[in-house]
Amino acid sequence: MSIVRASLTPFRLPMQWPLETARGVTRVREGLLVELRGRGELRGYGEAMPLPGFGLESLAESRAALAAALPALLGLDAKDLETNLALAERATGRAPSARAALDSAFHDLAARSRNISVCELLAPCSREPVAVSALLAAKTPREVASAARQAADAGYRTLKLKIAATSVDRDVARVERMRDALGDDCALRLDANGGWEEATAREALRRLAPSLPEFVEQPVAARAIESLARLRSDSPVPVAADEALCHAGGAPAVLAHHAADLLILKPAALGGLRAAQRLADEARRAGVHVVVTGFLDSAIGDAAALQLAAALRSSEHAAGLGGQQLFADDLATIAEPQEGLRALPEAPGLGVEPDPLRLERLASGPAQIFAA
Repeated sequence: MSIVRASLTPFRLPMQWPLETARGVTRVREGLLVELRGRGELRGYGEAMPLPGFGLESLAESRAALAAALPALLGLDAKDLETNLALAERATGRAPSARAALDSAFHDLAARSRNISVCELLAPCSREPVAVSALLAAKTPREVASAARQAADAGYRTLKLKIAATSVDRDVARVERMRDALGDDCALRLDANGGWEEATAREALRRLAPSLPEFVEQPVAARAIESLARLRSDSPVPVAADEALCHAGGAPAVLAHHAADLLILKPAALGGLRAAQRLADEARRAGVHVVVTGFLDSAIGDAAALQLAAALRSSEHAAGLGGQQLFADDLATIAEPQEGLRALPEAPGLGVEPDPLRLERLASGPAQIFAA
């Protein structure tokens, strides 16, 4: 079954409330929706949503890469996943967000053509729900404690807080209040987004340790692999690599330098599901744990990450896929977590597709259409 039509639609998702990180404040997420159509009703979806400051290509560069690649996809066999993914890798060059969009759309098409989920396409896959974490956007210690209690009351057993956008003193106070509000019932994970210098990170990890964080993500800058390795060697808190994985040579360097206890796998930032799955295999061979998380994705990117988390099926760490409540509007409706668990959609492929009325409302410009 050949691909007969492709489209590229820009969109904007408003945040429910601003999300403050060490890279700045996010109030809106912009992206590009890719739709590939086979004959009949067969469709596949993906998205490119590069996050400013993360080290990926710009949205304009994503658009240019995709606009150049999509015409070459017409006529391809929708079921031939290996050939299509190889073409996507060649066509997108140094644009991992664009490559992730094509990767998702190709996986969605191939799975739908077989009437199975993307999870089943990736690996032998059960349909057990996936444990997920809640992302808190609160700022003050009091707000953090209140938000943490609400998340725990909703059934989440893992909560995540962004840090390093303010002083270490203030972050320590926020985390201490969070732990006091929750007792020992929940895991707390912290994300510095590369916001500290090595000396500050060392002090922060020492002072945060009594609150028993599950781990701290990316305490130093993405390219500071040797600093990350030194921190990890004597840190009282497990250290995770995130942004460090997303630049050329970053992931091999992290593993070679034993620079992290865990790798944070964001398929939308790593170039797609295939790249993330390969990195997970490398990490496990090296004895390093992995955690699948989102990238402030729309419902489409979130669905792809959920399918990967189910395929990897790690019971030790919740997936970072409980953040869709951060958006005031989205391309599709997805099922809310129940007691901190996300069920896989019943439909084949990603199990989610854009709602036409929502896409019309959220589109930030006209779609580019390519047809055979």
